[in-house]
Amino acid sequence: MKKIGFVLTVSTGINYGSIFSLPLIKNHDDLKEYFSKDYDVSINYIRDKDSVDYLIVPKPFTPFDNENNLPIIEVPAILFMEKDFEKIKTYIDNYFSVNP
Repeated sequence: MKKIGFVLTVSTGINYGSIFSLPLIKNHDDLKEYFSKDYDVSINYIRDKDSVDYLIVPKPFTPFDNENNLPIIEVPAILFMEKDFEKIKTYIDNYFSVNP
């Protein structure tokens, strides 16, 4: 099973950056549950950056250091804000269909 990590919060050196401004949007358990059916999922990039194989990154997003030079799958940030998991999955599945 592919190990994917959603990059939703990163350290910017002084602070943490996120695409989400409201605290109620910062609970990503529903995101993890949805994708766990098909992938080994992390929603904590800072903690799990050494244990995932691919990064799912909202575009646009705060610049961050991809320390392990992992492949990045870019997904429009609006899909995360709208919680459109089906469209997010389409981007991920399309990536893997071209890059097995």
